[in-house]
Amino acid sequence: MKKNWLLLLFLSLQTWAQFGVQQDVIDPLTWHTSVEKTGQNTYNLIIEADIADGWHLYSQFNDPNASLPIEFEWHNAEGQYKVLGKAKEIDTHQAYNEVFKATETFFSKHAKLIQPIEIINPNLKKIVVTLYGQACKEACIQVQKDLTFDLTQAKIVPQAKNNSTEKSPVEPVKSVSSDTHTTDNNKKNDPKPVKDLTENGKYTPVPIANQATSQLQTTEKPISKTPEGGSNWAVFWTAFIAGLLVLLTPCVFPMIPLTISFFTKQSEKAGAGKRNAIVYAVSIVLIYVAFSFPFHLLEKVDSSIFNGLATNTWVNLFFFLIFILFALNLFGVEKLDPVRLIPNSWVSSADKQSSKGGILAGFFMALTLVIVSFSCTGPALGFILGNAASGAEGAMTFTYAMLGFGLGIAIPFGILAFFPVLLKKLPQSGGWLNSVKVIFGFIELAFAFKFLSNADLVNQWHFLHREVFIAIWIAITLTMAMYLFGKIRLPHDAHTDTIGVFRFLLGLFTLSFGLYLLPGLWGAPLNIISGFPPPMKYAESKFGVGYTKTSSENITTATLPEGAEYGPNNIVAFEDYDTALAYAKKVNKPLLIDFTGRACQNCRLMEENVWSKDKILPILKNKVVLVSLYVDERTKLPKDKQYISPYTGQKVTTIGQKWSEMETFKYKNNSQPLYIMIDHNEQNLNQPIGYTPDIDQYYNWLINGLKNFN
Repeated sequence: MKKNWLLLLFLSLQTWAQFGVQQDVIDPLTWHTSVEKTGQNTYNLIIEADIADGWHLYSQFNDPNASLPIEFEWHNAEGQYKVLGKAKEIDTHQAYNEVFKATETFFSKHAKLIQPIEIINPNLKKIVVTLYGQACKEACIQVQKDLTFDLTQAKIVPQAKNNSTEKSPVEPVKSVSSDTHTTDNNKKNDPKPVKDLTENGKYTPVPIANQATSQLQTTEKPISKTPEGGSNWAVFWTAFIAGLLVLLTPCVFPMIPLTISFFTKQSEKAGAGKRNAIVYAVSIVLIYVAFSFPFHLLEKVDSSIFNGLATNTWVNLFFFLIFILFALNLFGVEKLDPVRLIPNSWVSSADKQSSKGGILAGFFMALTLVIVSFSCTGPALGFILGNAASGAEGAMTFTYAMLGFGLGIAIPFGILAFFPVLLKKLPQSGGWLNSVKVIFGFIELAFAFKFLSNADLVNQWHFLHREVFIAIWIAITLTMAMYLFGKIRLPHDAHTDTIGVFRFLLGLFTLSFGLYLLPGLWGAPLNIISGFPPPMKYAESKFGVGYTKTSSENITTATLPEGAEYGPNNIVAFEDYDTALAYAKKVNKPLLIDFTGRACQNCRLMEENVWSKDKILPILKNKVVLVSLYVDERTKLPKDKQYISPYTGQKVTTIGQKWSEMETFKYKNNSQPLYIMIDHNEQNLNQPIGYTPDIDQYYNWLINGLKNFN
């Protein structure tokens, strides 16, 4: 087991290092073409490439169990021309590869291939071929180059010189490694990348059933960095507030006097108390931030890991169950005490180390706090992880969240450790802590249904519709208000005939929030909780409970284009890229691609808080054609449309996998939402952007794209 973890860590670091190297576009090949006329109807098509120092381009005759060989895709050959055997290669080299245990054939510095053809159509002027291959140095890149040969510019040579034909038969496609590093690779049994037979750069994966070789066409311009920093800082501040709130929980608040007592004793030594207090506060932050480090490594191994976490059915159901258990424990069901998840030996070991004193005492005291407080911080950490998974930048969003959460806990503890005299001004532990615990139980119960909703949305089970979700939240909120007003008592509650002013005001606030949610049953947008309930379109009644459509309303599916439906804010939207592009060409409008997710919270925030605005909505309804591509859609592709991923070597079987791969490898992004406006040639009209809550900024982006289209 230990070896497996070490191997995973090694591969993660290796992939991370390669990822850093490959961020800039690398092109070690410069291509040239020419044509020789060798007979009345025969020609030689000559392909040459200048290869940068240290790079290798692998021969079409390379060992199929080693690096990817050159392959050709001849366009429109039927009835026009005939390819005569394989191309002759000039000046290739061979070397034994220890990793693949095979002798490789490759070009260095210069490559030249001569392909004989026979013309069938005498009026043919040009021939187009796509060359696929692999070039490697320390790292490898996939090669895909469209080459055009002008037959009218052919140089006439004596027929006797036509000795370039290699009559070896065209070899069938074989499965070889798709790894991108020839010196650090032992996956020679992995399936070979399937090259995509694209037209004009269009994303068209080749089905497995065709057994063809192809590679995805990627955009030449790298995607622009969108203003995700704002989103990350919003996550930071939310987590910071959560860190402050958990201080009031019964498993954290009692730790305060113990901590202060520890540092008071330390202060008896000259300067030791102050020094250790600083170490203590900093250590709390570092420990929580360290929780995010493994996710950075895993994200380098699998760039879609956070999206997978956010949309995975079992992960969401697990968090739903855990939150329910935590809530029941906070309500007083002692047998469900989550602290039992933490081995006692961990707590004892950390506490023993802290008692030894020295500069590390502060660190181990911080570690003890983190472990002991897990009963109350666990649900908060789980919710933060769930939100980070649907955030803009995956692991980085989680790091921001952990930084905020750690600071929220560390700052108060650090201040009290630095100034122990402030402890006297804090309230004493008592019955009020149990009330706080119950309040947290209600909050966790409400959040539990968010995870259940994610699973329902991703799988389209349709049992937790928007109205049902809102009704559950209303019930939880009103019950919490009744508890705060003293109308409901739970185990361990202290008997009292009065309630405090703060509790009374919190009860009023909770009751008001419950009443605010009520109109949501009749279709109100509920902007305060945008992104939490299922979207408007995911409802039993699209326009609210009891809604009856009148004949005067101009909302009917009869006027919808084929393949479209009414999406968010009644915008006509497609969910299939090809259908949407064809319709955009028909109505002469740009295509707005919306990479989104069923369980994407930021996507819902954009739809409800930005798309719905008066200056945005008319543009989306009238000026563009919208296609929403759900990367977490679990619907199976037809068997003849399933294919092998050119980059991961995995079988793509669902619609969501198809769109996720398109976003990742064509547009070089894997977070949602992502918005791209393209013309009818599938070229970007402006730089793609992601989550953009600033309405004016999003409006200017739309206008810029429309201006470039016109």
